[in-house]
Amino acid sequence: MYVNVNQINGGIVRDLSDRGIAIQAVAPLYINEQVQLRFEVLNPRVRVEASGRVAWADSSGQAGVEFLVLSRRSRHSLKEWLFTHLLSSVHHAAWDTIFAEPESDNESRLQFSPRSHPPIRLSAKAPAVPPSNDAGRATLNILRTRIDIQTRLLSRLLDGLILTVAVLLFSVVGISLTGTFPSWPAALVMLVVVSSFIACLYGFLFNFWIGATPGVILARHACGSGEMRSQDEDRPRFR
Repeated sequence: MYVNVNQINGGIVRDLSDRGIAIQAVAPLYINEQVQLRFEVLNPRVRVEASGRVAWADSSGQAGVEFLVLSRRSRHSLKEWLFTHLLSSVHHAAWDTIFAEPESDNESRLQFSPRSHPPIRLSAKAPAVPPSNDAGRATLNILRTRIDIQTRLLSRLLDGLILTVAVLLFSVVGISLTGTFPSWPAALVMLVVVSSFIACLYGFLFNFWIGATPGVILARHACGSGEMRSQDEDRPRFR
């Protein structure tokens, strides 16, 4: 393709995009020189007129010009031509190889079925739920006796033990500060109120800040040896 530069110079198009053009000009150009370009591309035919700035140049006449003013219609037509040229180049490059079998003229590359087929519907896959440690079992060694217990039950026993110690400690401190022991009905009511308050505060703080109560964490550690080993075996070794 030929290009006219400032109507007194010309050359051959070496590269082209929607943002600029590389040319081999007859007369050398100079960097940052303002030029007027006019060229025409074929198949399909597009006529382009633009003004640009010389971004780089050498003494042999090679230069790269950045488009500064290009109409929207010309830019759209140029993009369509570049896309068509790209598809054509990919098509020729795909079949221009010694490994591709020659295709007969009667064989169509795109085959259409005589009737429409229903789409393939994939069943909705349920989201993967991570295995819960509550469903496992823990083995405890207490006084040389092996006790097999569920993780959920063990976590509840540990949390209950921690809460019982907290309530007893609160009661002992309260009695030591007041110096009196309340009557049994009053003591029972206070015990229920204090136990409920400490249990709610205990569950809220640990579940909110840590994500699990100490009983759940200890129960997971108690049965974690076998489950951790199985999870390590299931984990992919190579990524």
